[in-house]
Amino acid sequence: MTRSDRLKPIQQVAQVREREAASAFGESRRRLEEEEQRLAELETYRAEYLQRFRTLQQQGITVAQLLEYQAFLGKLQTALRHQAEIVELRRADAERRMAAWTDRRTHTRAMDRAVENLAEAELKAGERLDQKALDDRNQRRR
Repeated sequence: MTRSDRLKPIQQVAQVREREAASAFGESRRRLEEEEQRLAELETYRAEYLQRFRTLQQQGITVAQLLEYQAFLGKLQTALRHQAEIVELRRADAERRMAAWTDRRTHTRAMDRAVENLAEAELKAGERLDQKALDDRNQRRR
């Protein structure tokens, strides 16, 4: 068994780990996008709610209604802050997983090059041996 053949299982493990890291990164990006979408929806809802509140203020509202609107806006603001924190956590996770995938990809490419270089060296060594054997045979014939 040649050295390049002995390295192939290691190369395959590196490739599997790279695929797993890429999959984890993709899943992390998907979760980030979902959370960003939720944040955007909350911001849109808050803007619409504020617009309705301003319209009602111009038409005149009771103190109880004003307090209700303000309490709800406070809860909405808390939800927005919480969602923004979730988005930041998801973003950090996506960045961490991207770095892990990049590391795995670099390792896999290095393994691919090493196996390829060894196979080439083995092929050249085999060709040299064949040529030497041919030269020796030709030398004996003379």
